Amino acid sequence: MTGRPFLGSLLLGRRRHILAGLVVGGSLIMGAAKASTAHPKTAQRNAAQSAARQELLELVRNAAGLSDAEKLERVNQFFNRRLRYGEDIQVWGRLDYWASPLETLERGAGDCEDFAIAKYYVLRLLGIPESNLRLIYATLDATRQAHMVLGYWSDGAQVPLVLDSLVMEIRPLSQRHDLLMKFAFDAEHLYRFDHDRLVTVGDAQLLPRWRRLQEQVLAERLVAPEPVRMASATAGAPTN
Repeated sequence: MTGRPFLGSLLLGRRRHILAGLVVGGSLIMGAAKASTAHPKTAQRNAAQSAARQELLELVRNAAGLSDAEKLERVNQFFNRRLRYGEDIQVWGRLDYWASPLETLERGAGDCEDFAIAKYYVLRLLGIPESNLRLIYATLDATRQAHMVLGYWSDGAQVPLVLDSLVMEIRPLSQRHDLLMKFAFDAEHLYRFDHDRLVTVGDAQLLPRWRRLQEQVLAERLVAPEPVRMASATAGAPTN
């Protein structure tokens, strides 16, 4: 099965644009934010973004010395407790919008995609390799509602740990019988699930909003307190 028809079939349904985009690891080269003396609304927005930036950097600084397992726990609990759930139409006045971590913290709310994306980026800032992280599109078994979670594959692991906005505890995917896995993606590839294996089915560049969100995070110039640790190891043993 080719990547493009596979992706097209998955994007049909109630939320056909759910996988609209993602920023990759290269976007984490950041700098300081620019000050603004523009319109009062702009100044207010800048102040809110500055507060969100400081909150985010404090989280990263406090978790920098932890083990990978502790980082996962700290980040998952932070966002699950800090944010309230809100659909895009309520939070952004749009049918489907993927917010950057700073935007999500500014609003203090987001949907499942925003929770997962925020966790993804903070863990990247904390040095978790891109090869260990994938965003997973699933449906909830009870309601068939579209849902997104973050998966963490330790080096060589076939089954990921799941960081979920609905569940405070981080559990292996094998214990999440309430989730029906559809597909996953990372910085470069789209994958389908073949039992416990990930099979590459396409290029992540096929995601139509990927570039917009990448540019958004780059424009925010998020500062990493220490160099992001890159790794060449492949997690989850995806196959072609």
